[in-house]
Amino acid sequence: MVSANLTAMILAGILLFGVGFVFLLALAALSDTEPESVVTGDAVLVLDLWMNIADTPSSETLSDVVDAVVVGPKVPEMYLLEVVDAIDRAAEDDRMKALFLYGSLIPSNYGSGMATLREVRQAIERFSATGKPVYAYAVDPSIRDFYLMSAADEVYLNPFGLLSLNGLSSQMMFLGDALKQYGVGVQTTRVGKYKSAVEMFTENKMSPANREQITQLVSIIWEELLLEIAESRELEVDELLAQTDEEGFFTAEMAVEAGLADEALYMDEMIDYLTFEYGYDEGIQSFVQISIRDYATSEGFAKEMRYGANQIAVVYAEGDIVDGEGFKGQVGGDRLARELRTLRYDIDVAAVVLRVNSPGGSALASEVIQREVRLLREEKPVIVSMGSLAASGGYWISAYADHIFAEPTTITGSIGVWGLLFDVKELANSHGVTFDTVKTSRYADLFSLSRAKTPEEMAKVQQLTDLIYEEFLLRVVEGRELDRAQVEEIAQGRVWTGVSALELGLVDELGGLGDAIHFAAVQAGVVTDFTVIQVPEKKTMSETIAELLVSPTTQPPVVQSRQDVLSEAIRMLESELVILRGFNDPHGIYARMPFTLSFE
Repeated sequence: MVSANLTAMILAGILLFGVGFVFLLALAALSDTEPESVVTGDAVLVLDLWMNIADTPSSETLSDVVDAVVVGPKVPEMYLLEVVDAIDRAAEDDRMKALFLYGSLIPSNYGSGMATLREVRQAIERFSATGKPVYAYAVDPSIRDFYLMSAADEVYLNPFGLLSLNGLSSQMMFLGDALKQYGVGVQTTRVGKYKSAVEMFTENKMSPANREQITQLVSIIWEELLLEIAESRELEVDELLAQTDEEGFFTAEMAVEAGLADEALYMDEMIDYLTFEYGYDEGIQSFVQISIRDYATSEGFAKEMRYGANQIAVVYAEGDIVDGEGFKGQVGGDRLARELRTLRYDIDVAAVVLRVNSPGGSALASEVIQREVRLLREEKPVIVSMGSLAASGGYWISAYADHIFAEPTTITGSIGVWGLLFDVKELANSHGVTFDTVKTSRYADLFSLSRAKTPEEMAKVQQLTDLIYEEFLLRVVEGRELDRAQVEEIAQGRVWTGVSALELGLVDELGGLGDAIHFAAVQAGVVTDFTVIQVPEKKTMSETIAELLVSPTTQPPVVQSRQDVLSEAIRMLESELVILRGFNDPHGIYARMPFTLSFE
């Protein structure tokens, strides 16, 4: 009887799984066959900023489908080349009469960073340079939003809105006191005066050195942002700097008076204005328009990059660098190395652009990737395009490129190494849990969580940390062809902006991903005839499911939207725990920049 019931349960489970899987397949088919809007006549291109602009093309996963059904759709996302290409195409498209921006960005993971937004902003400026008007409308714009919108010819604010130009801040979370309170021991090693990442686990505030470097960093980036805003709005940058320091927040009336906006309008008045200028669409009861997402995928525009000879391969390294394959939002050392190796042997690939948007991570994984970069460079040009972050391990994998591009606001450098070892002995003992060990050699349980490490053992770990730091320095010296003394001076774990990195010789040129692609084509001698491929490329749900049937994955979904205060606090803690999940270097040694170095 028990056996029969068990068999019935198993069969029922298989049946339910099959039905569920078929249901997911049906959803995937529907998502792949949604009707697309096409351009049938003159229209306004609408850039709705309620999304995340990532560097890497996203791929739909089964987790995304399940999450959409259970908790609702995820934050909309487009990738950088997709947005820039659509704006540039529209600039040359006689049917596209204007560009309209509205909404507020929803940054996720390492997306919508300042370097990424600068490339989008430059595309907006190119659109405006053709003589076509660019309009921007905002209700409560953040600094990121207004940085983009200030490139418009006309900027409008909701009369009840508020423009935030209150400066940049970088807030770090410290767990030192909490870990002590709960009985979690932390022992660290480090090389570099400014290599402050370990402070999160041992201290309750920034060290003087870390405060010094971050203060300089945010000041340089803030001045760069205000300089571009001032130029677009035809304002004096010194006057704008003083105003933002004195006021911080501008009502619509104040913003118009300061020259930051042209007029205060409600959204219905904005729509009426655009309808009067560009015509009325009865179907949507608004002005004639097409969204940038639909325009990018409409008939006549390639959904995926073309294939053929003379390919420029854009390879994305976005997220924390981890050992192994990595999860969604991470750079798996083995995975990226394999992709680079494949491109090395591909005779159709003329050059490679490595787009780095990473704070670093595992030193071992960084070295695995860097080795493939060196081998690839022997066969074809390798150009690095640094995004918003290309620091520590992110710089490690970049150092041997033929040429490095960075944006003025790119955060790079952080040439330093640290080690982190935990022990839970006190925590476990307080709950009646004890440990006992048998070992064959003195250091057999060196990396165990069951006890604190002896001074002799920590000396061994420090020795390993020093060795890896020395190797890091040698790679920068050799890869960048710099003097050893110079590298030692600018290393020490210190982070630099792209502007400073150019002066120090850490990068070769200021520019974006588009500049890097063009430079790669020139270096490969294919500038008049080349195509672009992307690794990884964007995949539809049905393509993802097909791959899943061959190689299952357990990648977790990533969902983020504007949160209430409690949810935001939980999200901040969760983001730190996600970073901890990436600490899988087998030696416990990391080339990673300080934690949560994000600007708001």
